[in-house]
Amino acid sequence: MTKKLHVYEPRIDADTKKMDVGGLLIPPTNTVTALLYGFANHTTYRAKEYYFWRICDEFWNRDDLPEHMMVKHPWAEEMIKTVIRNKYVAIGGAASSGKSHTMAAWGIINWLSAPRDTLVLITSTTLREARKRIWGSVISLLSVIDGAPLKIRDSIGNVAYVNENGTLIEKAGLSLIASAREKTREAVGKFIGIKQKSVICIGDELAELSPAILSASLSNLSKNPSFQLIGMSNPASRWDAFGEWSEPKLGWDSVDTNTADCWDTKYNGIYVRFDGERSPNVLAGEQIYPFLPTQEKLEEDKALLGEESRGYMRMVRAVFFDSDETEGIYSEAEIVRSGSMNQVEWQDEPIPIAGLDPAFTSGGDRSILYTGFVGYNKDGHFVHQFGDAIHLNDDATNKAVPRSYQIVRQVIDECKKRKIKAMDLAVDATGAGMPLCDILAGEWSDEILRVSFGGKASDKRVSANSKLVGEQLYMNRVSELWFVGKELVRTKQIYGVNKDLASEITGRKYDMVKGATLRMKIESKADFKSRLGRSPDLADAAFLCLDLARQRHGLVAVEPPKTNESGFSRPRRSMKQLTNMLSGDHLTPS
Repeated sequence: MTKKLHVYEPRIDADTKKMDVGGLLIPPTNTVTALLYGFANHTTYRAKEYYFWRICDEFWNRDDLPEHMMVKHPWAEEMIKTVIRNKYVAIGGAASSGKSHTMAAWGIINWLSAPRDTLVLITSTTLREARKRIWGSVISLLSVIDGAPLKIRDSIGNVAYVNENGTLIEKAGLSLIASAREKTREAVGKFIGIKQKSVICIGDELAELSPAILSASLSNLSKNPSFQLIGMSNPASRWDAFGEWSEPKLGWDSVDTNTADCWDTKYNGIYVRFDGERSPNVLAGEQIYPFLPTQEKLEEDKALLGEESRGYMRMVRAVFFDSDETEGIYSEAEIVRSGSMNQVEWQDEPIPIAGLDPAFTSGGDRSILYTGFVGYNKDGHFVHQFGDAIHLNDDATNKAVPRSYQIVRQVIDECKKRKIKAMDLAVDATGAGMPLCDILAGEWSDEILRVSFGGKASDKRVSANSKLVGEQLYMNRVSELWFVGKELVRTKQIYGVNKDLASEITGRKYDMVKGATLRMKIESKADFKSRLGRSPDLADAAFLCLDLARQRHGLVAVEPPKTNESGFSRPRRSMKQLTNMLSGDHLTPS
């Protein structure tokens, strides 16, 4: 292989006295310039790979440096092969897999091979955090390159091109865009109007950024003549920005994320995964590359985190949480496996229901009316399906109608439009929600179901498979509301879960509280907001809707009916049977 590749090496042609760069003739120049020219102008994958690694040797693996700064290890080789061959790339990898460092080198070489015409945008949470990761690599790699036409402005996260006249050209170089969720609007604004012959956008730790960054990149930057988008992260959630970017072309059900290392994505790109358990050091049985995971480090992580824990799956195995063990109440894997994101084929016309979280009354969050349906599916199984999440808005300038009355009127209108009866509406009556319930009762009906999130859990059974009731398992009512759905997911009685709802319900953590019995308590809304930067208003409203189905229509977790050999389903359970199961007076189903 080496003998074949040497044809790409720059040399002076004896006949023409010009420099031959893999068959391209240019005026004689130094080796680095020739290599950069070869990288920029050769179109074959093998040529680009050769020039990339030769440039790395000239820039960062010189004998005058204390150590090699860009080692050609198997994972780095695979990353470079992938970004050379694909316009859109998602890179999922274990911690210390070299993702950020390798892509920093990729951005630098692409820019220096065409410095007037290339802009490399790097998105990360903050400049401070980026300095610990990809921007730190950018600065360290650039700092040892002598004579490059650039000016490093680390304080503002910018490396600008300096032309022959010494003028800084802002639209060429490398630029860091802080893209933390709370700075999404500002970050998105920086993508608008960028025009350059070649634009490369590298999203570092994409799981921590807003999905709006993806949309802004694809809608604005892709209009440039040449555009590449690379997103990388330790996989976290199927529904965060990195999960969105990594989604398989045929959906998450089409791949086994525990074993698959590569798949086509829905954006006509490619996903590549670097599993720490198959690190080059682990496969070799010795430490060849000090900066990559070793067997010793794997054993430490297993002991510290647990081999099946979310932390180990994410940071070591680079898996999209296919482990059943989770820090949250719900795992993404169980939602996908249960079919909860599908729609119901109804046997009869289902009953429309709804849950209202009047969040504007307690903290300025969103007021959400979440609709749903309850009834029998085609197999005679009593199930629930989520419908629409309706965002309710009040007009603060309308002094004639108080805010609470504005919300109430919207609720009544939306319910009547969807044929939802007052008795089929559950409302959070916690704190300031109580007066709103009184207004609803006065303006419509007192038949609404009032639910106090802070009250004690109910005396209703959680599942037909257990004799335990809510107050034996949960610290408070809101914990019960969130947990009851978990058993219903397992028994395939919940449908219609969309990505936004899934993102919220899988994000909330819980603790086990020791008393007379161990009881579950979900984290506070304040802690959830502090950790994720948003409130779980969608989920709270959705679980109110689910509780309505439970309290008023007897929804209880029951194993799905089995189809007999003749192809007919078991008779569906009556409402009386379902209600008895829920209350504890268990009747054997017919």
